[in-house]
Amino acid sequence: MNTETLEEQLKAFLIAKRDEAGLSQSDVAARSEVFGMGRLLDQRAVSRIEQAPLSSDALKIAAYMTAVGCTPTDYFNELSRLTIQEETDPNMATPQHSGIHEKLAQAHARLEQAQAIIAAAKDTYISSLQLGETFERSHALLNGLQRKPVIGCFGHFDAGKSTLLNTLISESVLPTKYQPATSVINLLMHTSDRPAALVGNVAVFSKGFMPHMIHDAALVEQHLIEQGDGELLRRYGMHQQDNEQAQQAYVAVVFSAADILNQVWLLDTPGQLGDGDDSDTDKALAGVELTDGIVFMSNHTGFLKDSDLGFAANVIRARPPAKGSDSLEHLLFVQSHCHGEIPAADVDGVGLSAFRRVKRQLDNMIFGAWMEERHIDTLPSAEQLASRVQPFWRENDLYRSATLRRVRDMATKLTASYDAIVDQRIAQTMEQMVAALQTAVDQLAFRKEDTIKRVKEVEEQEARFRGEAGELVAKFQALIASCPQRKKQDLESIGDYYRVQASAESIEKLIHDTYTDKKEAQGEVVNYLSQLFTAKLESVLKASGRSISAEVDNLLQRWQTAAPAMAAGTASAPGAKLEMDLSAFNSRAAFVGGMAGLGSLGAMSLYVGTIASNLGAYLMVGKAAGVMASLGMVGSVTSVTSFVAAIGGPITIGIAIAAAIGYMFYRLLGGSWQKSLAGKVADGLRENKLLSRLEQPVDAFWASTEQAMGAGLNELIQQTDAHIDGLKRDAAMAYDPAQLDQSVHTVTAALASMRAGESSRAA
Repeated sequence: MNTETLEEQLKAFLIAKRDEAGLSQSDVAARSEVFGMGRLLDQRAVSRIEQAPLSSDALKIAAYMTAVGCTPTDYFNELSRLTIQEETDPNMATPQHSGIHEKLAQAHARLEQAQAIIAAAKDTYISSLQLGETFERSHALLNGLQRKPVIGCFGHFDAGKSTLLNTLISESVLPTKYQPATSVINLLMHTSDRPAALVGNVAVFSKGFMPHMIHDAALVEQHLIEQGDGELLRRYGMHQQDNEQAQQAYVAVVFSAADILNQVWLLDTPGQLGDGDDSDTDKALAGVELTDGIVFMSNHTGFLKDSDLGFAANVIRARPPAKGSDSLEHLLFVQSHCHGEIPAADVDGVGLSAFRRVKRQLDNMIFGAWMEERHIDTLPSAEQLASRVQPFWRENDLYRSATLRRVRDMATKLTASYDAIVDQRIAQTMEQMVAALQTAVDQLAFRKEDTIKRVKEVEEQEARFRGEAGELVAKFQALIASCPQRKKQDLESIGDYYRVQASAESIEKLIHDTYTDKKEAQGEVVNYLSQLFTAKLESVLKASGRSISAEVDNLLQRWQTAAPAMAAGTASAPGAKLEMDLSAFNSRAAFVGGMAGLGSLGAMSLYVGTIASNLGAYLMVGKAAGVMASLGMVGSVTSVTSFVAAIGGPITIGIAIAAAIGYMFYRLLGGSWQKSLAGKVADGLRENKLLSRLEQPVDAFWASTEQAMGAGLNELIQQTDAHIDGLKRDAAMAYDPAQLDQSVHTVTAALASMRAGESSRAA
């Protein structure tokens, strides 16, 4: 829809509302009082609005709509409806995603309406409060939600991942071969998601690019390596071990007009593990960090056997279900290569048989950890897991259509979950803006006090803060200094576990308890053991990371309470509860912002993830916003930070060790094959120095934690000092009381506009 057509429809909308109210243009002018600002329109202004609504500012539109008995939000809702209707093909769009766009458009309109009231005043006193930056940050937060859930496809290189994804989009876009054909993470997006800066159908990005960044021009430019057509996938994506340029590529975004991409984005991952290419293993496992739903593919022959089981555990453990959702609805196990020569009864029976066989292993490797972290209440049964299995063979119409339907079902549920996340984030952003405006009113009112009195109050607050700050800094430094001791305790815990579990006696018992078939045990026991060690490592680091994070947050709450505020009436008044603190100074945001650019944050990634899941938009201030974006916390469907982010990459030890030791092809001599096999496995773990390899992530975790906490503390101190200096300068400045009254009046009107928009939305 062009601008002329849009304006004609808006003109018709406004005149229809006036006609419904039975008012003339002069009547509208006489009733054009809004937000307590008096009459804003005359008859000529009403006429100009009706002739050119797109050229009218938000304040005049608000006065017009109020005069005809409507709310300003009604106008912006109509504007949003018309523009969204134009941007979206009704035959392709999914109702869920269109609803998200509409909600975001309405939220932007509420902000723009209040922003226009302040901008129209051209008030220097208000400008000094930097509300414009707060509005822009709120718009940026909403823009960060312009993403779709991601369904990732995982499995070994010959499982048929690219074939399945090509089938889902009805295009042969992704390379497919019966050898490793994918060495980058391929992300399929709808053509309507392509930003203006990209003109090709394929764009290759470097490491650090995440799905939501596609709508941020600066981040696209920062990470873009090259754009073009499908030839880029063959040049960068296919396995070319000697190509140095291809090694830079991490994510290839492919744009397609496929219907399903209106609802979700699809992800294809490398599937070559432990064959001397650590980068492939990292990408295959790190891909889970970008996903909300998981499709794990395993061949019908050998379904979830040998290394498939360990691979699946590594992936699924890192992506627990969203809060309040079914524990398995974000998982689908695709039983691939179910060709016509395999009897249907054999195909149908594989899933239940496999999950009965590996139920104990899955509980120990995945679901036990989920229960411990309270993601689920009960362990899923073999029957429940089998219900998440879907046979697939592209040439079989029944299997193909059933697979497509189940992936779409997952997409619908993930979209519903994301819709709830969007509602929460929009509400938080609006609350943040309302609180910022209320704080601005308090700040302006405080300026009416006598200058000497204001200076004295700030000095008294600073003196109280300095009295406490020394103690708090010392406690922070002591906490940072405790990292080596915490590392030592974690190493001892890992070492004790390893020495027990890696002994030949314990391995023999595990084999007796788990396997009845010798061949099966030979093929799987090393993968099983290595995943148990990986899960233990993750569990230990998560527990100790959460412990230190709680202590950090306690100190930050004390710091916020002690820090000087502009006035006793502000949102950050001494003694105020921090959970919803939205004042000019934010101790948590300052601390987190200090970690910008560090990469791995160790335990502080867990800290940021925990408070971000509770506070969301409230933490997105300054440099802290960049830290959250780098950890993938913008618009996450699950709102849970994967442990992969906390340690700067996936733990590949389990897969690496399993590949190094390999399948137990040696002869098992003696009276007990279990005892003979256990001895061989114990020797293999010892020869490959598994314990030292388990210790490496612990060293890195605590080194990163110590560095991140130090950087956070330094930034906290610097921002607090800058905040206090700003309060002093403001307190020493003389203000015109009459102009302050007008400033308060303007901000109060903007505040009323925001609140009116919320009332209208609730109604």
